[in-house]
Amino acid sequence: ALRPGGAPVLSPVLSPPAARGSRQGMSRLGWKGRFPLVAPRAVSETSDQEHQPSAGLNLKELTLENHPNLRIGKLSNGLRYVILPNPSPPNRFEAHLEVHAGSVDEEEDEQGIAHLVEHCTFLGSKRRESLLGTGARSNAYTDFHHTVFHVHAPHANANNGRPMLPAVLDALTEIGFEPEMLPARIEKERKAVTAEAQMMNTIEYRVDCQLLQYLHWENALGCRFPIGKMDQVQRWTRDEVYNFWEKHYYPENATLYVVGDVDVQETERLIEENFGRVPARTGGKRAAKNDGLDAELLVESSGGAEKEKERERETNGNGGGRNAEESGMDLRETNTGLLLERAHLSPAGLIRPPVDHQWGCEPMIQTGFQAPISVFRHRLLQLFQLSIFCKLPIQPMKTLDDLKRAFMVRVMLSVMQFRINARYVAADPPFIGIELDHSDSGREGCAVSTLTITSEPKDWRGAVQVAIQEIRRLQQHGVTAAELERYKSALLRDSEQLAEGADSVPSLDNLEFVMESMALGHAVIEQRQAHEYLLQLADTITPEEVSAICKSILSFASHYDDEASLLQEYQADPSKWATPGPSIATAVVACLPTFMDASGNSSGAAAPMQRGASLATTQHVDPSLAAAALDDTASDEEPPEGAIRFEIDEAEIREAISEKGLEIEALEDVDVPDSLVSDEDALALMNRLNPTFVEVDAGSPETRPLADPSTGVVRRRLSNGIMVNYRKTDNEPMGAMVRVVAAGGRALEERGVLGPDGHGVVAVGTRTLSESGTVGDWDRAQVELFCISRLINCVLEANEEFICMDFHFAVGDGGMAAVLQLLHLFLEAPRWEEAAMERSKQMYISHYRALPKSLERATADRIMQSMLGNDRRFRDPSTEEVAALTLDAMKENVMAQLHAGNLEISIVGDFDENELEHSILMYLGTVEPKPDMPGAGDAIAQCPTVCSPPLEERHSVWHLKDSDERACAYIAGIAPCRWGEFGKQQEPLVPIDAASIPSPPPPPAPGATEEEIERNRELRRRHPLYASATLGLLSEMINSRLFTTVRDTLGLTYDVSFEMSLFDRLPTGWFYVNVTSTPQKIKDAMMASMRVLRSGSIQPFTSRDLLRAKRTLITRHESDLKDNGYWLALLTHIQSPAVPLKSVECLRDMTLMYDAITVEDIYEAYNHFDFSDEATFTCIGTSGQEATLVDSPILQTRIQAKGAGTGAPGEVDPEAFLNAIKNFMDNMQNS
Repeated sequence: ALRPGGAPVLSPVLSPPAARGSRQGMSRLGWKGRFPLVAPRAVSETSDQEHQPSAGLNLKELTLENHPNLRIGKLSNGLRYVILPNPSPPNRFEAHLEVHAGSVDEEEDEQGIAHLVEHCTFLGSKRRESLLGTGARSNAYTDFHHTVFHVHAPHANANNGRPMLPAVLDALTEIGFEPEMLPARIEKERKAVTAEAQMMNTIEYRVDCQLLQYLHWENALGCRFPIGKMDQVQRWTRDEVYNFWEKHYYPENATLYVVGDVDVQETERLIEENFGRVPARTGGKRAAKNDGLDAELLVESSGGAEKEKERERETNGNGGGRNAEESGMDLRETNTGLLLERAHLSPAGLIRPPVDHQWGCEPMIQTGFQAPISVFRHRLLQLFQLSIFCKLPIQPMKTLDDLKRAFMVRVMLSVMQFRINARYVAADPPFIGIELDHSDSGREGCAVSTLTITSEPKDWRGAVQVAIQEIRRLQQHGVTAAELERYKSALLRDSEQLAEGADSVPSLDNLEFVMESMALGHAVIEQRQAHEYLLQLADTITPEEVSAICKSILSFASHYDDEASLLQEYQADPSKWATPGPSIATAVVACLPTFMDASGNSSGAAAPMQRGASLATTQHVDPSLAAAALDDTASDEEPPEGAIRFEIDEAEIREAISEKGLEIEALEDVDVPDSLVSDEDALALMNRLNPTFVEVDAGSPETRPLADPSTGVVRRRLSNGIMVNYRKTDNEPMGAMVRVVAAGGRALEERGVLGPDGHGVVAVGTRTLSESGTVGDWDRAQVELFCISRLINCVLEANEEFICMDFHFAVGDGGMAAVLQLLHLFLEAPRWEEAAMERSKQMYISHYRALPKSLERATADRIMQSMLGNDRRFRDPSTEEVAALTLDAMKENVMAQLHAGNLEISIVGDFDENELEHSILMYLGTVEPKPDMPGAGDAIAQCPTVCSPPLEERHSVWHLKDSDERACAYIAGIAPCRWGEFGKQQEPLVPIDAASIPSPPPPPAPGATEEEIERNRELRRRHPLYASATLGLLSEMINSRLFTTVRDTLGLTYDVSFEMSLFDRLPTGWFYVNVTSTPQKIKDAMMASMRVLRSGSIQPFTSRDLLRAKRTLITRHESDLKDNGYWLALLTHIQSPAVPLKSVECLRDMTLMYDAITVEDIYEAYNHFDFSDEATFTCIGTSGQEATLVDSPILQTRIQAKGAGTGAPGEVDPEAFLNAIKNFMDNMQNS
């Protein structure tokens, strides 16, 4: 219920996406995420100083040991199982059943049937339904090769205390091998799949389809998407659906994974007891696919046995020797998964069907292949985006030499990203983003190198030039010794930090790591050994070796259209190249807007897409629909008003990529500071300002207060006014997080003002400060490398109520002091730069221009326009508003909030408390106080006023011209405040004495007297958490009804949700429902959703409904307590005068408050919503060639109610709706 001091969780105002190649906030790590090549957060028992370098060792002979606690076995019926004990979160476990059948298993007339079978088996399972309300969560997905059913569950059933593992395994057995496949369920899921396809058929998804289609032009991955073809989905009979299940769902074609706080022997016994009852059988045509290529198989023991290690050494875990060229093997054969000894394989043993790839390495180079330029145009695309791909064999990680190579690839990517960032900070960079990636994909069975370039249409040639120039520079000159040492040190520190957290890795993370490692043929490294491996190999890495990696991997882009000379360079001195030698592009895809404005800029901006960003079936659509978008580029189509056609062709793109004569001299290195604030400067500030800690609560005797006994939270206050909260946790050993919150946010912008300090001045100003990326006298590169070397991530943003700055960092080697030094200079000496302002303005302008091209964003914005009128502080600033802003006005408005008297800083992590106290005093205490600066001001005066327009303006429809049909609808209205008493909307919140807050009592016992009931009611409703907890439970209950009624029973949608934007500082809020469907069904879906909102007076909320919601929220809260980010959210505002009702007692009482809520309380909250036509706002948005809706179904209903006809067009039959609600209530009673 308590959320961070960031943006309201469900605000319809969207921040512009961070540009690729830019820094989001002050600095981010120079590589994508954490080091992904070791078991998550492995523990090292040997320090760097104790470690002996491995010089002289043959890393190719040093085999990576599999995790000793990983139990891999096989039942007599062929089912493989994998068990890994994992202590976090305690008393919970993950169980995933992976059936090795996906969309590539489908025949030509079966496209989408694997996904439909997933729906029918999962949602048709009675035993899965029995898990509802027990504290368990379950879901499923289908991809190219797999269908996965997963359950996250507690040890004990929340209803009766019985063990959950037997029930979960029983449910998974039924889902996978004992489904009923009732015709009614098939019909219901047929509708759901169709709605799912419509929901996710966004332009971003269509771009993703194009990238995959051209990348995998030679195999089924490019044309056999999991969602399939809707015309086929509609016509399959029950027998056809059943036959696919029967062919592929058998024990030998499945693997069960159980990871969590479990006993291995007991888990094995239960697996045998449940899955052992399934008879063994073969899979029909499966045997025909056994050609030994790209087949994923699992080792049948825990690993570590000498026999298995010998097999792996002989086969390279891949069916081939260590060097494919030396063995004479076709390079395709180095991409299989982990193989058992082939002599022992039966045809049904193959799990993954083979997919042939054309590799972008020497055999293909010798054929003279050159990837063509493939172009995809669409009217809804806004930015130029060019993707250059190279597919290579996966190199399974079995030895230290394999791990070393992967480590060097991370160094290469880090160096490249830093160099691109340096180019981005130019006054007018010609690109929005340039990103290089090289990663293994278990789903696709290959490694892919990708160079993605994104720019405004007019800048496309300059953007390509910068990308190719930097690729060629790194490919030709490699990395410097200083760059290698810098990133090697950073990656090792990252590994060390992760190594300390072996016992805090969530089971789900470990499970995904195990699944992906096995799919790729990697060793599943024991968690306490992984960091040691990195220490062993780090000393052996040389700049020449990393440069060889750069030379081989990057040649796919550096030598495009010059492949002949590339082969000559390689043959002249192969020793300078890493395995597998030079690489060439295998696909080049340009995604282009059909139109741009007259100045050459986009008429909007869509976020750049990553290949595979939407591979889950809940994000897939008919590929034929995506292909149809190509027809939307007719040359005779009239451009929109103010736009012109964006005309470039394949030849121009080819010329830009292959341009000769680009300057590629080696770069000079950057001097990285050891500290941002010297000891001398810090001591001088201490002597001059004499900072001290002061009392937090009047009369408190402690100079250094003890931690709160129930929460472990310490509250401190500095003499300059800064409030500090901290809590020590072991959730992330050697890691910590800091949040800085300044009250104010966009609510302090002037309403209805167009000018230098008008709408958007705080939002764009905050982004400008972030884009500057530096502080004090340091330049941006120095600050960025300072952060990289200390693993400091930072994000700065503004929302409606606050300016918020988050740090995530490693605490070792002075990490806490480094972060607080950075924060000190950020507050005392920020850098306001014109170039940073121009970049920020362009991001916001592009984001605003994209609004009309996004069905969901535009529909939500129309709702906000109806609700708030001309008050644009809670909406995206317009082009005109952004253009009118000035740097001086941004500085004045933002810095008026970022001063010591208006700051609350919360710190959570694995830190030394004495070191933290010292650093707080030295770096935060020496921030100059500014007593004359204003605070957040009058929150009531800053509240938006919800308009009361006529009915025809409250309820609207609109249409977006598109090649494909989609539809969505929003219902919105005023919600009660999350703080204070219900019914006192926009009244001042009066601080209360925290010591006077009693813990919420449990609900009255049966037989309690009226006086006892009234006293109990008074106590719980006096608690500051009462409104927030009650609204959270009500939201959970409404969402259950929406899903069961609108989605499951009526089949009108795939996705519907009820959300509330509840503010902390502003005494207001609103709710909204978002539902997606087809244009033909969207009015029915919206009206059904409206009926559910109003159903609380028809079908009462019950104690069973409430109990189920309580279990869900309490379970979520208890699980989230293992996350530092969640604790940071809890601590935020506990001292802030801007949120006077939140105190440390709120953290103490969250679970008790949920338990105390009664059905009577739910109705008190529910009755403060008005879901009538006169109080709500609705908007339906459709897309397609022609509009199908003329008016809102609410208005049509009103017209007919006045005598124009009978019935209610666009509404679900009332009897059907009531039956749906009745079914929902019956299900609740039975669960």
